[in-house]
Amino acid sequence: MKRCATLCSYYIFGCRLLYSASAMASNVVNSEVIKQCKPLIPELSYTKHKGQSGRIGVFGGSKVFTGAPYFVGISALRTGADLIYVFCVQAAAQPIKSYSSELMVVPYLDVDMPAEEEDVWLKKLHCAVIGPGLGRDHSIINKIKSLIPTLKNVNIPLVLDADGLFVLAQNPTLLNDYSNDVYITPNVHEFRFLCEAFFKGEEYSVTDYDTLGPKLSSAIGPRVTILIKGERDIIIRGKTVLNYETTKGSPRRCGGQGDILSGCLGTFAFWATQVEQKDGKDAPQLCAALAASTITRVCNRYAFEDKGRGMITTDMLEKLPMVFDSLFDDKWKYLIDQNKLLLNKK
Repeated sequence: MKRCATLCSYYIFGCRLLYSASAMASNVVNSEVIKQCKPLIPELSYTKHKGQSGRIGVFGGSKVFTGAPYFVGISALRTGADLIYVFCVQAAAQPIKSYSSELMVVPYLDVDMPAEEEDVWLKKLHCAVIGPGLGRDHSIINKIKSLIPTLKNVNIPLVLDADGLFVLAQNPTLLNDYSNDVYITPNVHEFRFLCEAFFKGEEYSVTDYDTLGPKLSSAIGPRVTILIKGERDIIIRGKTVLNYETTKGSPRRCGGQGDILSGCLGTFAFWATQVEQKDGKDAPQLCAALAASTITRVCNRYAFEDKGRGMITTDMLEKLPMVFDSLFDDKWKYLIDQNKLLLNKK
């Protein structure tokens, strides 16, 4: 009886903590954002198998830049993906492996992998994130260019960030006929150089996002979502522009925060493909970008409240599971039956 009372008190205490976290999130995020994004989230189930919630490939990691693909991969896992594959150069493989045993690291970008072996790896993927820590070595850029047609055949969504955007700017027709969803995540400076690459000789105002954003989305390819990072994130797909007033995050600008966004977006991008799209609308893709933007900003805000000026990206990672649960999920609903079983034991 005493054991049952103790378990009851733990359960009630846990529920109170969850309510408190949810209340905090509702104070900093518009409830309409949560309502719109929740349909993306797949239900957890005891009958599911490993991999069903997402197998994400991260293409990046050079001799100098090994942290970025790690942040992307771990963020995708913490958002809810099951398996992460990091495809990097040989020199980056060992450092990335040492950061986390959760990541499967494949030397690939500077390796002549047999076509059959490459095919096996790529067919595992539900989404590819291209660019974090990639570098700008000419041979690596060519490798990514040759990879795109293969990923098109696999028919998975892409997320391009950082040096992935440089590859796109150097090759404006690269994604013209890409058959699945494409997400790009430029900051305001990267948005400018993409416009310079795509609209050479044309007159335009680079800050006129309502006009230029849809134009760039259409120029890149048929199914492109643009998430422009800034003081206020702007999300564009086709003719739709979401200039959404979401939570403010923080004034801290340490490196790696964009990698967390890309990792979260990789998971949400796959989940968006599993949601029924009605009446030709782009709601799942827009919500994937909106969910990634929101969760990154809330993590940023909470980490800054804890650490202030000394906040680093790892502090944001530590907040990610709590923030996801408080915004979009309720872990206790998956444990209620187990708790009932424990409480009923003599």
